[in-house]
Amino acid sequence: MHLSLNEPLLVPEQRAAYNAILHYVEENKGGIFFLDAPGGTGKTFILNLLLAKIRQRKKIALAFATSGIASTLLRGGRTAHSAFKLPLNLAHGDHPVCDISKGSGQAKVLQQCTAIIWDECTMAHKNALHYTLQDLRGNNDLMGGSTVVLAGDFRQTLPIIPRSTPADELNACLKAPHLWRYVKTFTLTTNMRVHLTGDASAATFSEQLLMLGDVKAPPDPNTGLIQFPHNYCNIVCSVDELKENVFPDIYHNYRRHEWLCERAILAPKNDCFHILNLQIQNMQPTNCRTYKPVDVVLDPSQAVLYPVEFLNSLEPTGIPPHNLELKIGVPIMLLRNLDPLELCNGTRLCVKNLYSHLIEATILTGCAKVKDVFIPRIPLIPTDLPFDFKRTQFPSHLQCPSTRHKDSP
Repeated sequence: MHLSLNEPLLVPEQRAAYNAILHYVEENKGGIFFLDAPGGTGKTFILNLLLAKIRQRKKIALAFATSGIASTLLRGGRTAHSAFKLPLNLAHGDHPVCDISKGSGQAKVLQQCTAIIWDECTMAHKNALHYTLQDLRGNNDLMGGSTVVLAGDFRQTLPIIPRSTPADELNACLKAPHLWRYVKTFTLTTNMRVHLTGDASAATFSEQLLMLGDVKAPPDPNTGLIQFPHNYCNIVCSVDELKENVFPDIYHNYRRHEWLCERAILAPKNDCFHILNLQIQNMQPTNCRTYKPVDVVLDPSQAVLYPVEFLNSLEPTGIPPHNLELKIGVPIMLLRNLDPLELCNGTRLCVKNLYSHLIEATILTGCAKVKDVFIPRIPLIPTDLPFDFKRTQFPSHLQCPSTRHKDSP
């Protein structure tokens, strides 16, 4: 990133946050900052600028994100779970810590780093990083005395705790009093996408989204439901009409990667998600190839209780389906961290070639955009079942094109 070219582009509210954080980094004061940034306000731009500036001064700045797709947008970014070895269930225990030993290389980097930047932190548990940094750095100050820059939007998803109550989720949230009273917040309000394009309709849509996120939309007094403004969206009468409006002339346009990245269909349930994906994939002219996995239980004594036919029928969250049907040219989403800097959970790719034991694909977004990569079959073990079984399959999910559902990052 060219600092001399990009620093003058900061708007006043962005510059205020940028200068304040750099001042704390220079003085080595430590502290926690939070960038309250709705979509389109230039959050990623500021974070990458901070990373470049700190690294230019020969200091260590680490970049992490809760979701894989967000980590690919940061220079040198990694997912927090991969970098910090976070436990999968942070809700258990009052003082959860990361699985990093003090003598490891990761521990030394965390001990010596000047700043830590964590994007999409609103989805993460509040305690894990705090206690880990105190332990590794031997410092009982807040965040072990380091400067931590958190960024996100509390209008979006909060920490997800299975089978929990709203109180459990709020207790795990970063805004719990234990930490939040020490956080210095900077709010970004200028929608840069609107600011740069000057599109009046985009400005209206942005305001309407914020109104819904801030719970300022008045509910109907009889039903309690929120009434969308008349100009909020276009309503279609059928799923076929929806597909045609979102993906017009897909027979020819599917080859254009930029066109694929600009559109998506949101589905509320996994069943709808799979059906829509297959229907849209069938609209593309290339031949379909089906990949079947190898499913086995980890405990041989349970093989009689859980036959292969039953294992094949399972579709746990975060695991590819038994029949993975793909065509050349369709987008897919990665379900595991294969290369923390480029291939993270949530990375979107476009299939280039289909082989017996490999998928060749082109990365669609992030810092490694347009790079060609190979995806192998790997063993995948779900954690939300009462027994342990292993599915050996390509760690990818059909996302055709960019169709999202509730479990997507």
